[in-house]
Amino acid sequence: MSRAINESMKSLALAAVAAAAAVGCAHAADLVPVKAPPQAVPFFIVNDTSVSFTYFPSATDPGIAGGTNSVPGGISGEKNTLARYQGSIDHFDVWQYGTNLIHVEIDQYGSQDPISGINGAFGSREFFGFGQSTLGFNELSHSKTFSTLLTKDVSFMFRITGGTQQTFLAEETTQFAPGLMVDLNLPGVVQVGVTAYKEYSHNSFDACGPATFGVAFTATCIGGGTFSGDRDFEWTWKIFTFINEPLTFLPPSVPLTFVNILNITGPKGTGLSPAACAAIGCAGTIGPFDSFGINETKVEVFEDARLSLDASKVFWGKPSIWDAYVGYRYWYNKFGTNHNDWLFADVAPGTSIESTAYVGMTYHFK
Repeated sequence: MSRAINESMKSLALAAVAAAAAVGCAHAADLVPVKAPPQAVPFFIVNDTSVSFTYFPSATDPGIAGGTNSVPGGISGEKNTLARYQGSIDHFDVWQYGTNLIHVEIDQYGSQDPISGINGAFGSREFFGFGQSTLGFNELSHSKTFSTLLTKDVSFMFRITGGTQQTFLAEETTQFAPGLMVDLNLPGVVQVGVTAYKEYSHNSFDACGPATFGVAFTATCIGGGTFSGDRDFEWTWKIFTFINEPLTFLPPSVPLTFVNILNITGPKGTGLSPAACAAIGCAGTIGPFDSFGINETKVEVFEDARLSLDASKVFWGKPSIWDAYVGYRYWYNKFGTNHNDWLFADVAPGTSIESTAYVGMTYHFK
């Protein structure tokens, strides 16, 4: 209770005593000072919204060979890397029972990955986003049961992801990942999420059948019949990890934080039904190559590590407003593609693996 309130209470008590002496009697309740009304507790304990810009100089797009911007279908056997310019908006909040994270991004690719595969067109654009929520078991039980020697908390987590890109494939993807997240009892933030994973996608390139408005690229399936281009992948597993570790061993004038994201996704099949396989010729060949192999998915590994500097604290003495960062991203079997298969090893070599440094900055709204 503040000093001003204490002084007010003393004055109120003295006035009550004086009034009681004047009239000769008073009830005890009349002598109790009036308490200040309690302050309202904010709904969000943490509430942060930010915008970021990131530049990746050597991104890849699986199956897109070099020279695609000048030669139809690209030059077979030529590796292709391309610039990616990413603008994103992030919102993170903590409330009484858990957390929410929303990420939305727009990616502009270099001309080596042109819109709809049209030679000379601008680079394609990708729209991507996900939402993730957690519910903490300690918070739900109003206890510390899940705070142990190894864990700070255990939570139920759910993530939904969606995206589309204006390439020749024009793929649209939807993903779901329900599971458990464990906050490890370590300095900083160290989280591990173990989830089930389900993915659906649509690929315009694979759509085939009678020539109609909706079949843009192929009028007749390789194996006969029709196929919409929709793919329904098998349930599999996915592991999410997140580390946010301030480098406190450095002097206060160097406010650096190490951030690392490592996600691993299990094989999810081909996403093709027997009818779809019959239509597009899964068991057949494309020239000397197996046409089924390019659809069979493998374990996918995504890792993103960065050093983030609290630049606003360094230059203006105002922390947590403007961050600048450098990082490195490694994406193995990108989108679950098999880097050893003919399309990603011979026709467009190296495009199934992304390895690029990057730079960027983030502004936090306060």
